[in-house]
Amino acid sequence: GEAAEATAPVLADFAPAFDPGGKYLYFLSAREFNPVYDNLHFDLGFPRGVRPCLVTLQAETPSPFFVEPKAADNPDEKKAEEKKDDAPAPVHIDLEGIARRVLAFPVPEGRYAQLGAIPGKALWTNWPIEGALGQPWRDPVPAAKGMLQAFDLEARKLETLVDGVSGLAVSQDGKTLCYRAGNRLRVVKAGAKPDEKSARKPPGKDSGWVDLGRLRLEVDPPAEWRQMLLEAWRLQRDNFWDEGMAGVDWDAVLARYLPLVERVATRGEFSDLVWEMQGELGTSHAYEFGGDYRPEPHYAMGFLGADLDFDE
Repeated sequence: GEAAEATAPVLADFAPAFDPGGKYLYFLSAREFNPVYDNLHFDLGFPRGVRPCLVTLQAETPSPFFVEPKAADNPDEKKAEEKKDDAPAPVHIDLEGIARRVLAFPVPEGRYAQLGAIPGKALWTNWPIEGALGQPWRDPVPAAKGMLQAFDLEARKLETLVDGVSGLAVSQDGKTLCYRAGNRLRVVKAGAKPDEKSARKPPGKDSGWVDLGRLRLEVDPPAEWRQMLLEAWRLQRDNFWDEGMAGVDWDAVLARYLPLVERVATRGEFSDLVWEMQGELGTSHAYEFGGDYRPEPHYAMGFLGADLDFDE
């Protein structure tokens, strides 16, 4: 019933996932300080910087990356394993010294993002380094440029399962994986490399692609807008940099703005309402973007140009 730090809070650790076997806690960590020189500026950066890591949940658990010499087979041990109950044992976590038991996977540093766990394997996405020009700040259709990779702990081997993904999600039982490729979803066997030929088939069981065209959803926009305003207000309340809300009576702000939802007629008007509500805090980096409405045309910033001739 208590919270405990699993890693040192000075590092950027994210995307945690528990090993179904109860031995490890997997996560991604930006802790690789291997600077890269810039070609245009005399500067250094960390364009990759992330490694998949794990922490052993029990102090006596050895590193899964250490190759132990194989002992001779013992017939009695094999019989004991056959009789062993399949019911999962309660997981005990040794919290003392847990932050000192962090181990990095033997893979290169990269731009790793999502992470999932299945029996005997850790899954993650790995992304290429790209320039920022021409990249939208918030693209409603995520790019399918990531690699879905799996690391087999027993074989100590990294394998690329799919090239061209936007994200992943693992089922609760660890048997099924759903990956996103742009605006498409595909359901495959977790940890296995999908058949390339089946990927070219239409949606169905053979290909694993989900026919999103069959989905129908009834939407009540005013009810959604009310819920969204309450959610935006709550997120500010729970995550604002100052517990005292910078002296603003945040409950009074909600009482002032919530009745205005009934007068909102379009999704764009609702965005304006959220901007105004969050503007009461008088702080920067409080944004509202996205939404189910047609975006306005985006005009890139123009640059001055001139043809120069020398005037003697």
